[in-house]
Amino acid sequence: MAEDEIAAEIGMSVAATFALAGPLLVLAVVIGLLIAVFQAATQIQEQTIAQIVKIFAITIILIVFGRALATPLIEHSIHILNDFPTMVR
Repeated sequence: MAEDEIAAEIGMSVAATFALAGPLLVLAVVIGLLIAVFQAATQIQEQTIAQIVKIFAITIILIVFGRALATPLIEHSIHILNDFPTMVR
């Protein structure tokens, strides 16, 4: 494979990974920010509240939308495995 093809495959791998992890990270940031504002307003100093809520929210999102979020990564993995013999020449 040429260097530009390798760079393109790496770029597609990164994009597929971000398609899975991006929405989950954005959700965790938004929830963390909302809980931080709530804790600042109520003067609650418990550190585990934000973590527990984020874990439950991410788990629910993965259960509901996991298949849709993982589809780009799975399709790219199938592409890599199918084209592997031509890539190593």
